[in-house]
Amino acid sequence: MSPSLDLPALVRTQRVIVCCGSGGVGKTTSAAALGVLGAKHGRRVQVMTIDPALRLAQAMGLEALTNDPQRVPLEADGELSALMLDSKRTFDRLVEKHAPNDRAREAIFANNYYQQLSSSLGGSRELVAMERVLEAVNAGSHDLLVVDTPPSHHALDFLEAPQRIVNLLEGSLTRALVRPYGLAARAQFNFFRQSSAAALKFMERLTGVEMLADLSDFLLAFSSMFEGFKERSHQVQTLMKQPGTSFLLVCAPEPGSLRQVNQFVGRLSAEGMTIAGVLANRVNPDPGWQADGEVTFSPADAALVDVHGDPAFSPLPLSRRLGDSLAAAIALRASDMLALQEVARGQLPLHTVPCFDHDLHSMADLETFAARLVLDQPQP
Repeated sequence: MSPSLDLPALVRTQRVIVCCGSGGVGKTTSAAALGVLGAKHGRRVQVMTIDPALRLAQAMGLEALTNDPQRVPLEADGELSALMLDSKRTFDRLVEKHAPNDRAREAIFANNYYQQLSSSLGGSRELVAMERVLEAVNAGSHDLLVVDTPPSHHALDFLEAPQRIVNLLEGSLTRALVRPYGLAARAQFNFFRQSSAAALKFMERLTGVEMLADLSDFLLAFSSMFEGFKERSHQVQTLMKQPGTSFLLVCAPEPGSLRQVNQFVGRLSAEGMTIAGVLANRVNPDPGWQADGEVTFSPADAALVDVHGDPAFSPLPLSRRLGDSLAAAIALRASDMLALQEVARGQLPLHTVPCFDHDLHSMADLETFAARLVLDQPQP
């Protein structure tokens, strides 16, 4: 049996909670509910979501989430604010802060490759998410930061993508493209562009555009920020390993989702990061009836039930339909508990949340979800 995960204690004691997991398991809603729970316990909480969930904003009583924290109306001893990461704006602010001079900053902003990097290059969203986390913690305007990590096809992208971008910017191809123009910058940049590198000019003629020259222009301007990027990445990695930062693995009782949990456990443990436990959403509730296979009623009970059946709806007796539904509910519950035994074998603290019978679209729903983070649930 898995030990129980004490989520109220988690929101009371931690400085950063990072919610990780595959898509479609209620990760964003879980992060919001943790924020509500933290505010109910008197803390100033900021929820940072990377998923542009309009319904979540509406549930919080906001027209939309923006790149800046907005106060969420909530009756609580603490405070709750929320923001949605805007990758482009955050990247722009990063350049404005760390570009060595106005000329480099303007060259970066004007370059087409920067537009791709800051808005759509794989890993850029995760990079600026890490940057925004560091920025929010350093601001010190809250007691607890709850981070909803980006949805991705691979659950480890949030940790791996920033380093991949740094590796790309430091790679041999990047150095090869930067080096000729870097040398030119120390002499006469425009003259060099007109007279050097026959191979580069050949590629420009072959493509019909000054593709490589534009890329080199960008990398030359951006190279002055490489060290700053590495330093910020190091600071974030340090923050992720500090006491007060915990990773909460959010999943559903499904094989694919649980495989992602196992991947996270291996990676986070190897990196020396603290795993608070597992939050399993959408678990089928216990129907309160023990049976193997078919559910049957005594003749007397069946007679009492069948008189309420409507033959126009179904020719089957109501007791038979009720028994079949109850048997299906028992089987679904057993299947979920069997799937979650994988978590139990890992001895990770676990908390389960029964599935809702409707979409969560109001603050009342989020508060109900938060209440379910407190109630004890049977563990596998």
